Amino acid sequence: MNRKLVFVILILVLIIASLLCYLNYDKLSEYFTNEEWKIAETTGSIGLENYYSIEGSSSNLIVVGNNYMRGYSNISKENFDESVSLKNATTCSDGDYCIIGEKDGTKIYMINANVKLWESEVQGSIHGVTVNKNGYSAIIYKQTGYKTLIKVLSPQGEEIFTSYLASTYAIDVDISNDNKMLAIAEINAEGINATSNIKIIDINKLEQNEIKAIPLDDNSLVTNIEYTNKNELLIQTDKNIKIIDNTGLRNLTNDFDKNTYFASIENTNKPVVISKNENGLFDVKYKISIFEVDGEETEYTLEKLPTIIKTQKNNSALVIENQIFIVNTNGKLVKKYEVSGSVKDLCLFEDGNSLAIIYRDKIDFIKNI
Repeated sequence: MNRKLVFVILILVLIIASLLCYLNYDKLSEYFTNEEWKIAETTGSIGLENYYSIEGSSSNLIVVGNNYMRGYSNISKENFDESVSLKNATTCSDGDYCIIGEKDGTKIYMINANVKLWESEVQGSIHGVTVNKNGYSAIIYKQTGYKTLIKVLSPQGEEIFTSYLASTYAIDVDISNDNKMLAIAEINAEGINATSNIKIIDINKLEQNEIKAIPLDDNSLVTNIEYTNKNELLIQTDKNIKIIDNTGLRNLTNDFDKNTYFASIENTNKPVVISKNENGLFDVKYKISIFEVDGEETEYTLEKLPTIIKTQKNNSALVIENQIFIVNTNGKLVKKYEVSGSVKDLCLFEDGNSLAIIYRDKIDFIKNI
């Protein structure tokens, strides 16, 4: 073989290699970038007793059991330990506030950072709780004579007002981040078909009875609501995700279909939807769609369907087999961990910058994700 032929073959090999690298740039970049993340490097672990709920605030991972509430830092240091008496728990956090309600019971507790601010009780049976980043909270509960009551409390635990729903059920509530509006997602089940409404109460104009009632006219059933940082109201239904802003009510996503596996507006300003993409019998992938409030969509593709998905602020955490993927709201993979053992659940805290990996009998902590 002469030198000219060897030179031509070498040039062809380099061209083909360059072309393959170009076509597979994203996968190669991800592979080499993620080599250092092959094994999850934990910053600490704690044993896990019987528990009701695990919640993440801006400074703590909060574990709630029937006689305790404990807060942990991202290196598993115990920041507080409070004695409580609960038969079950429903929780919510925003910023450094975390509210704990006794599910189907009467007791309420409020935590701010490492301090229990107050505790209280309602005369009824608690269905759900919510708190905004400034410590204003709302309790959904039931009492004889009413389908639902909603009690709104100040950051000091003092009652501001109570809303009584005689003919509808409150599915979820949320308080705007400027403390001005209470949004109630309600369902009326008294007719042939159940209908959903969003009721918005101006907290500063209670005496004028300033209430807006916005029906969801597409026969969708509301499941969750969440105010964004700019006080737009995200609305998740069984059909799609909607938004109420200064232009009114509109759809933010297309309608869900048989290929939609997951949707969430929890703890995020950008809704997340996961759906299946089929490009042939043997080419099935899963798309994470992250939506801006203007409807702009960012995507990230997964090879397999996640079994656990959690979101908070700027990140989503997903479990796929023995790996955990962290995808940010710009649709970029920022970390990938391998874990040993069966993951029971995940919880993001510190505004999505730290992660708790929850197993059957322990919690592993990872910071700076």
